[in-house]
Amino acid sequence: MVRKDWKPITRMGKKMDWKHHEPPQIAIKFANLVFVLGVLFFVFLIIFSIFRFYNPMDDAIIKFSNDELSGYYLKLILIGVIGLIFFGFGLRLKIGLKVNLSVMLVTTVITVYGFETFFREKNLREIKAKQIGVSYDTRTTIEVLDDLTDLGIKAFPNVFPEAHLTDNGIIYNLGGISNITTIFVNESGYYPIIKTDEHGFNNPRGLYNENAVDIVLSGDSFTEGLSVNWNESISAVLRAAGYRAISIGKKGSGPLLEFAALKEYAESLKPKIVLWVYHENDLFDLKEEMKSPFLRKYLNEDGFSQNLISRQEEIDSVLINYVQRERVREMKRKIVEIIKLSKLRNLIHLVPKLKPKPKSKPAPTTIFKDILQQSKQMVSEWGGEMYFVYLPNFFSQAPPVQGNHYSLSEERNREIVMQTATELDIPIIDIQNEVFKTHPDPLSLFPFRNDGHYNAEGYRLVAEEIGKQLDADYYVPIN
Repeated sequence: MVRKDWKPITRMGKKMDWKHHEPPQIAIKFANLVFVLGVLFFVFLIIFSIFRFYNPMDDAIIKFSNDELSGYYLKLILIGVIGLIFFGFGLRLKIGLKVNLSVMLVTTVITVYGFETFFREKNLREIKAKQIGVSYDTRTTIEVLDDLTDLGIKAFPNVFPEAHLTDNGIIYNLGGISNITTIFVNESGYYPIIKTDEHGFNNPRGLYNENAVDIVLSGDSFTEGLSVNWNESISAVLRAAGYRAISIGKKGSGPLLEFAALKEYAESLKPKIVLWVYHENDLFDLKEEMKSPFLRKYLNEDGFSQNLISRQEEIDSVLINYVQRERVREMKRKIVEIIKLSKLRNLIHLVPKLKPKPKSKPAPTTIFKDILQQSKQMVSEWGGEMYFVYLPNFFSQAPPVQGNHYSLSEERNREIVMQTATELDIPIIDIQNEVFKTHPDPLSLFPFRNDGHYNAEGYRLVAEEIGKQLDADYYVPIN
């Protein structure tokens, strides 16, 4: 007699019991767990979105309009409701279908996060490098530093000017960690490995000797020599030409920070020449710098100084603690961004649109003139000469390049700063006209012909043009 609950099926001429093909218990539990977690996730998404709809975060209010934020959270609520219905009904599906669907869902999630990681690591320069057959170091900054540390090298990230709290109050760092190995950004397919001097700048050690320095260069990342090796920066090429040159340039510095660096590091050295290296974004940086009451002291208080040149041990201690804490924070930020699928949501436009940029305030040209004037006076008082070196950016080159962002305001700023230097009777070395406009292929002076810093050839030509001007002015290097 055949049991009523048994139904034979034929597969390739054989009778089989379907119960023998019921998924194992672990697969059933796994499927139920997937759907329960899905329900919980979308319940959380709905509750979170409703809460943020009525209580948006302060930084979100600054970045996005109320309509954009409301629309964004309404989308998330809708997605949450759809997801909740899907996973809620999924719990009622037949066992076999539920197991298969749960496997498919988990596979999809893994694939999505794989794409998120892939898009996060890829960049335009790496793609261009592969297209032209140039090797490209795909390691992250942290991985490179870890590899150097594993070799027994004292390696730390490159630190930029910033205020820090110490046991004695506020210290505004203008240099970096001294006597260490650091790395610059990878713009040409490799990470330049740099050894800092006794004040954390990109120079050989032992150059800080009073009345024995030809040139001090003050500026930002271009003056620092970002994206090239230590012996390919502007100051390095000048040293190779016989000048005793020191760069106190750091990434992110604008005119006020550059003036502060001159006071802290150049005034005691009394160099014969100061090169004020201006890059086309400097007036925009000055707007931000003027928001700092601490930095404004350099401009408004006669004789103000932090005596940084004699406090390097204290600076090193503060900065090493800072980079160690910041490394942990950065790792956490990256993990959170991956979990939130930040890149993928940007690609599918599942993010609120930023507020339109407010009308740009006029550039602080009066303050810029005051900074230049005070700088020139300080240099003149120790018997030195100050030159104004104008560096163009990628987007100011002709012919127009892809996505040209060179704005009318930048063009006006060029006219303003050049006129200011002229009015103050500061000799001008115009790299835009003397190097880039006369070059047959100016875009070749940028890594992979892309927006960024100059490559080694670009820096070399800048340094050679400076040398020509000094020769024309009959400057003889110190023996």
